[in-house]
Amino acid sequence: MRGSLISAPFLSYLLKQKTNIRVANVIMTEQPLNKKGNIELSQKLCDNQSVLNLCDITAQLKPVPRLLPQQQQFDQFVKEYQFDQSTPIVFFDQHILLAARAWFTFKYFGFNKVFVLDGGYQKWLNHQPAEFQEHEIQEQPKFQGKVINTSEVTAISQLKYQQDPKGDDWAIIDTRDSNRFKKGSIPGSINIEFSEYLNKDKTMKSDEDLKNVYKKNGIDLNKTRIINTCQTAKLACIAIIAEELLKTKQQILYDGSLEDWKLQNQIK
Repeated sequence: MRGSLISAPFLSYLLKQKTNIRVANVIMTEQPLNKKGNIELSQKLCDNQSVLNLCDITAQLKPVPRLLPQQQQFDQFVKEYQFDQSTPIVFFDQHILLAARAWFTFKYFGFNKVFVLDGGYQKWLNHQPAEFQEHEIQEQPKFQGKVINTSEVTAISQLKYQQDPKGDDWAIIDTRDSNRFKKGSIPGSINIEFSEYLNKDKTMKSDEDLKNVYKKNGIDLNKTRIINTCQTAKLACIAIIAEELLKTKQQILYDGSLEDWKLQNQIK
């Protein structure tokens, strides 16, 4: 294990040991589906896996899509699908994108034992079995995630854009691909594509390689507070996982990201 990431070989080993864990395939569709319908869309990793539709744990589409849900909505979902805080949950999707957002959501609402399958389903299909001495999932450090609002981001953005020294302690990272970034971004933000955090097989890069990603973009992890953004705040959760691995003081997500920023600043 590595932070909130769990490797395919270790997950396979835990399942063979019949360890008490929940495995959930994260999908995303706005079509109303029952549990059977969700299962038909899922990728089969193990027997008795759950299916989590990310749309079920996001707020309504208006005014901004994909925001975190209210506590009541989340609690209702957890109750309906029988998730509990004592049983470790491993989220996975094709690679890591949707699973990372599900992981952040559960963490945000107080679930400590939640993990992401490193490399996702494709890595699972190609992994080599291995034996491990540990039979249990390790305890995780206290979650340091935080959600920041638009007014705070706008104030920091203005400092960065104006090259005001007061903004030097901050970095706004946009994890979208460069083409989308060039079409419009939050002023003062830095483009670090989500793919920069991942190896070719979509597993997370080593700690050293991750540090180099920030270093080459002029970000000192010991001094800089990072605000992670993208279009709506899914891709940014990959950066959140990377920063948790690197033990940054706090992992900050701008929920709603560029879509919310444009709405609040009346930009089309």
